[in-house]
Order: sequence, then C-alpha cells, then structure tokens
Amino acid sequence: MTRPWLHGAARVVGAARLAIGIAAFCAFGPSAFAVTAFAVAAFAVTAQPANPEDPGPKLEDRHREFLEMVAPLIGPEERRVFLALADDYRRDEFVRRFWQTRDPYPETARNEFLDRFEQNLEQARERFPDLDDERARFMIAYGPPDRSFRSQCELLESLEIWHYPRNEVLRSEFFVTFIRRGARFRRWLPSLGIRSLLLFSSALDERAALEEITDGCGRGDDIIAALVSSPDWERLEAEGGLFPRPNPEWATSFFARSTAVPEGAELLSGSLRVDYPGRHQSRTVVQAQVELAAGDWIADRQETGPLHLVLDGEVVREGQLFETFRYKFEQPAPAQGDLSPVPVMIERYLRPGAYDLVLRLQDLDSRRYLRLAERLDVPSQQPQGAAARVAAQERVAAVAVGEAGEDSESAAPVIRLQVPNDELLIGRVRIAAFADGPGISRVRFDLDEKALVSKARRPYELEVDLGRAPQLHRLRAVALDAVGGELADDEVTLNSGPHRFSIRLIEPRPGGSYHELVRASAEVEVPRAEALDRVEFYLNDTRVATLYQPPFVQPIPIPRDQRLAYVRALGVLESGSAVEDVVFVNAPDLVDNVDVHFVELYTSVLDSRGRPAEDVAVTELKVLEDGVEQRIFRFERVRDLPIHAGILLDTSMSMIDRLEEAEEAALHFLNRVLTERDRACLVTFNDRHQLVVPFTNRTEVLAGGLAGLVAEGETSLYDSLIHTLFQFNGIRGKRALILLSDGADSNSRYQFDEVLDYARRSGVALYTIGLGIPLRDVEVRAKLTRLCNETGGRCFFIEHANELKTVYGSIEQELRAQYLIAYQSTAPANADEFREIEVKVARRGLKAHTLSGYYP
Repeated sequence: MTRPWLHGAARVVGAARLAIGIAAFCAFGPSAFAVTAFAVAAFAVTAQPANPEDPGPKLEDRHREFLEMVAPLIGPEERRVFLALADDYRRDEFVRRFWQTRDPYPETARNEFLDRFEQNLEQARERFPDLDDERARFMIAYGPPDRSFRSQCELLESLEIWHYPRNEVLRSEFFVTFIRRGARFRRWLPSLGIRSLLLFSSALDERAALEEITDGCGRGDDIIAALVSSPDWERLEAEGGLFPRPNPEWATSFFARSTAVPEGAELLSGSLRVDYPGRHQSRTVVQAQVELAAGDWIADRQETGPLHLVLDGEVVREGQLFETFRYKFEQPAPAQGDLSPVPVMIERYLRPGAYDLVLRLQDLDSRRYLRLAERLDVPSQQPQGAAARVAAQERVAAVAVGEAGEDSESAAPVIRLQVPNDELLIGRVRIAAFADGPGISRVRFDLDEKALVSKARRPYELEVDLGRAPQLHRLRAVALDAVGGELADDEVTLNSGPHRFSIRLIEPRPGGSYHELVRASAEVEVPRAEALDRVEFYLNDTRVATLYQPPFVQPIPIPRDQRLAYVRALGVLESGSAVEDVVFVNAPDLVDNVDVHFVELYTSVLDSRGRPAEDVAVTELKVLEDGVEQRIFRFERVRDLPIHAGILLDTSMSMIDRLEEAEEAALHFLNRVLTERDRACLVTFNDRHQLVVPFTNRTEVLAGGLAGLVAEGETSLYDSLIHTLFQFNGIRGKRALILLSDGADSNSRYQFDEVLDYARRSGVALYTIGLGIPLRDVEVRAKLTRLCNETGGRCFFIEHANELKTVYGSIEQELRAQYLIAYQSTAPANADEFREIEVKVARRGLKAHTLSGYYP
C-alpha cells in the first residue's frame, strides 16, 4: 500500500532539496547564528574536513593537539597564522585569543562556548575511540543527540540516525544520518539520494526506494521520517549561513602585532639599551632605548620629512607572554650626512624578576625591520631622599645622553583620590586619598580651588559637605613636603557621571624646567561601555608618539635651542571622540595657560506652525551672550549628527489607564529615531526612579525594558529629572531628554528651582509631554514650559495617549533638523555666573529655540 505522504517525501528527496529542513533553517535567518556561537559550530564540523597539511615536528605536543581538537572549528586563515608563528609563547596566546573570539558573552567571567566544547569533547572521547569518525566530530561541536538508533534492515547500508530537538538555532527538530564506511561513519547528504542507501534494490526512482524502505525495513517509517528531516547541508553551507566563524582579521591582526619579521624583508641595524631609573608604586620603571643606526638607510629613503616608526614589543615571563605593546613615533630624520643613531625610547612598569624583552621596529616608509631581544633582570628599586622627583627627571635625561651612573636609583611620589564617580554625590561624602613615595609630609585637600584641610597622618581621609544641590565639583589632593612644596597631585571632577572622558597630564608639571628630555605621563578616564583607541603625545604641534595601551608614559626629547614649549596629550576613543590636556614647560612667569571658552549651541529654527525651517543662512542669525553680540565661528546643518536621547516615563498610579499606549508610542519613536550611531536610555519613575536600560542603540533591548511596566506609587518627578540628567554627564553632542508625565510632583526631596538650575548646567534639551494635565493646573504647566524654554527644548500638552505618536514625530523631526552654532565667548574666563544666551532670526515668522544660557 502506498502512503499518501510518501509522494511528497519522494519529490523532496529526489530533488535533493529537502524543503522541510531548509525552511526550518532559512526561516530563522543568518542573524541567529551570531546569537548562539556554539550551535553554529555544529555545522562547521560537518563541512570542514581535516586539514591534510602536516604542521611538522616544530610544534609542541600541546599545540599539535590543539590543531587536531579544533579542526572542525578553525578557519583556513586562522590555521595559516597559527602555523606561521615562530614562538611557543605566541602560539599559547593565539590559543587564548582563539577561544576569546568565540565567546558568545564576553561580558561574563565564563566562556560558555569553550565550556560546552570541552564538555562535548570529553563525551566524544568516551564514546568514540577515533575522533576522526564524523560522529565524534559532530558530537564535539553540537553535543550528544537526545536519542539515536541504528537501522536493522538488510536492504540498507549500516546506518546510525541521531535526533536533535528544537534549539536556539533551529526552529524545528531535525535528524542526522550517518553511513558506515569501513571502520568509520560518514554523514549522509540528501543530495546523494535515497537510492544511495540501498544495498540491493530493484527501485528505479526515489519514490520506489522510499516504498521499499517503508515496506521492507523494521522501523521503516522512522527511517523515512529521519531522512526527510535531514537538512540540505550542502546548499545551506554554500550560502555561507551555517558557519559564520569570527572574522579572520583577528588572526591577521594578531600576527601583524607580533615581533616576527616577514620573510624576505629588508633589515635595519641597531642596538638596545635597558635601564631602571626608578620606581612607580610597587613596580620598577624599565626604560628601553633603541638606537637605530642611520647609515645608508637614511640616504636611501624615498620619503622626505619625519621618520614614521612602529615599535611592537613583547615581554615574556617563564615561557608565557606577559604583556604586549605598540608605539608609533614621528620624529625628524637626521640631516644628510649625519650618521648619528636615531634614538627611540619607551618606558614600561614591571615587578622585580626575570623577563625576556623582544622588540620589532619597523620603518613604515621603507618597510625595513629591526628585531632585538634582551634578557631582563628587573631589580627592586627603593626610594632615596625627598628629592626623588628631581632625581628621576635627571636620571631620565642622563639615560638619553648616555651619562647615567650605575648606582643611581630614584622613585617619584604619587597620590590618588579614591571617590565614587558613578553616582550622584550630595550632602556629606567621605573622601580618601592614597599617597606613597619619598618626602611626603602631609596631604592637602582642595574643593573647587579652595583649600579644605591638610592631613599629616594616614589614613588621608575627610568628610566634605557637598551641599544639597547636585553640582559639579573639582576635588584635588596634593602631596606636600616638609616646607609645603607640592610633590604630586591628583584631581577628579565629582558628579561628572558615568560617561566622563578625560585625560590629564601628570607629568610634566606646569611651569617646570626640563632640559634635553621631558617625561610625559598621562592618566585617562574612559566612559563606561566605551573603549580607548590610543593616546597621542605632542611636543608643540608635532606628534612624537602614539601609545595603544597603558602605561601612557613617554620620554620626549626637547631641542637644545627651544626654551618655551608645551606638551599635549590627546586621548581618542574607538568611537572617534577625543579629549586633550596641555602643559607649558620652561615657561617664564609671565606665560600662563589661556582659558578659551568655546560654546556650541544646537538650535532649532521653527516657523509659526512649529515646523523646522531648513533654509536658514548664517547671515540671518545673531547670537547674544549677556546682551553682547558674539562672532559666529561655525554654522552648519546637523541632520545626521548622532543623538543621545533619554526617555523618562511616568509609571505612577495615575498612569494606569495610559501606560500601555505610552509604551507603544515610546517604542515607535525609538524605532524611527535610532540609527547605528545614536544611543537612547530608558528611565521610569514613580516613588523612585529606575534606570531600566542604559544608553544603547539596540531597539530590542529598549523594547524589552518597555514591556511589562506596572503603574504604581506616587510621582517623584523632580528627583527623577535630576538623576536622569546625571546619566548624560560626560556625553557630548546632541542630547535630548523626553519626559512623559500626567501630573505634578508629589514625592521629591528636590525643589523646582534646584531642578531648573541642574538642567541649565547639564546642557541637555528637555522635551516635556504633559498628558491630561487640566488647564486649571497653571503652575504645573508653567514649570514644565519653563524647563523646556530654559534648555532649548519644547513643551507639548495633550489630552489623550493616542496623540503621543504625533508628538514624538514632531520631536524626531526637530532633532534631525537642527543647526549647530559655535562661538568663542568674549566674557572674562574667570566669571562663574550664569551667562544668558539669545539667538535672534532676522526673517519674519521664524523663531530660534536653544538653551537660555550656561555656566562656564
């Protein structure tokens, strides 16, 4: 008897497409494979044959075993790089990075992919003596099946069929069929057809073969069901969706950052000198100076101008890679005929002990290389005397000119403030400072440039009253010697927020005198969820070095004929944001740092109907600060500038009948506004505020934060506004906070005037949406309107939640159609009062909206 479902199955199998399996895979889409990296590897194991290339006897057993173990997972470029590495410590580091790049959740302490892989490997070894058996390789990558069976049919090859249930990658269950070939099993591919499984058959087509299996084999229906549910591996693999391995660029970059010299590269000559001039906290300062021989190399250079050098370094301890680093240098080339060595100096901090230092210096213009290695026996340096800082500077200079003595040791005093900076600080706050080094007699604390108190004994702590209103404060701790001289200092900005990005030159000190060499040292504060790309050091306008990892310390030669100079440190995030700090050295008393205040205004120009005007010219605008007209230095449309937007959503009890529509409208707004470059956060409030979702551009995360909100409690509007504005601290560019509330504040400890002052200082444009606020509530409406007018936003009052989408649309249009106006303030730099700003438009019918002023 012919079963009706056999006709469809025969057509699917005969066409070798297995639409049932394909639909289960393709419907989910390739994006799913990025979510569950481990499940992806299952398919790589079935398609990636063992690489027949023999790695050769040069590999240690552990590295040979690694290649064999990861044969199903490793890509051809990754394998090529691994085999090209010349040192075992680099191979060990490659293994660590190999697993790191496959970690699906790098923010957690565990590597879930590796844990699962090792668990599956152990199970495969217990079950299969030969890991080259494709069943073993499949189990290593995908785990054991939930059930399996072997066919007991004389008509068929020896088959083993595995069943896997629905999982994160596949939306339906599927089967994998293995055929015995000699002592091993190989995976059956649907493209081979059903007839390839038959030992003896009179079947002339796939349909007849299906009928023979169904009628002539025990569990024939189960066998057919498994074959029908086998995915079309070849097609899916050919489409590239089944094994999105990590981008092999990580491996290429890993090789490029090593100290290996490319085969056949032209070589440079030079020497390496290592000194230990002092101590940095518990570590020893290690200065390495490469003297690059000039010779014919300089004369043969095709490029004129400065040398462009890259130095890659590795520190090896007990056979393991301890640290790596990279520097880029730009420095003047020797004059023609000058055969003096070209000095390149770096500084690292290491604990006492034995190391191997390996350096590779590359001239980017000529593509020539120099590789040097030296054994380091890092000593323990002890401080000697109160003049340690001066001695350290003299020692650095002596190293540069080759005059350092053998027994010169020094250490510089250091001080570090320890304060919480990811929360809003008000009232009485305990402050502590860590100070260490020679000559420190006491520690003085300054708040907002006013001395608070000095502490002569440890612990260096105090309790300071920051007041009721949340404000930015500059806190400074200074280590003093016995006569009140400043040895070291540290400074932080309180209430700067979780997104503060800053760089500060610890050395040189302002006004210091330096000869031959200045030691530049910078500290960088990186915002949460951001990554630092590099730190650049400049002498005057010339970039002399680029550092990619701490410590950010660089000795900089100063020309003999240059007395007044300034050192500049520039920090750059991976996102492109940059900050800098400048210190003048060798400056006479009459030279002082000039505080130039540059003001940026994000301005909306609206017509009488509230629509953005998109054709305004700079000649039609006038900017007044405290009534004084300012010169506009920059004017441009900023339609595509990244936006940081906050949604502050009232979830108090009065919102119970409107919350669902409010959630839907907010999500609609976020879906329309957010691009890859934008960020948004979500804060809800009733009795208390809650940061539900920090700044992100992932709308699915924001949607999850909006889902399932519950209306309850009272309304702490003012407290929530201040704490939400705090989240914007440290963020630059276009910033907007959108508040949705239906009533007045009923439960805050802050007053309206305090909120208004904080909003002014924040520089964030406030857009408020008053939902269902009666006309008789004049005071509530007036306060919301004032918040918007003072910060450059707009205020909307609506009766029903179904009007929210229209309001959000207006806000979106305005945010995307603003002008950036920048000017240099003519007000005195030391003035600390609020400065009122007004932007006037000459054209009739147009009005400019921007912040009403700022605090310098």
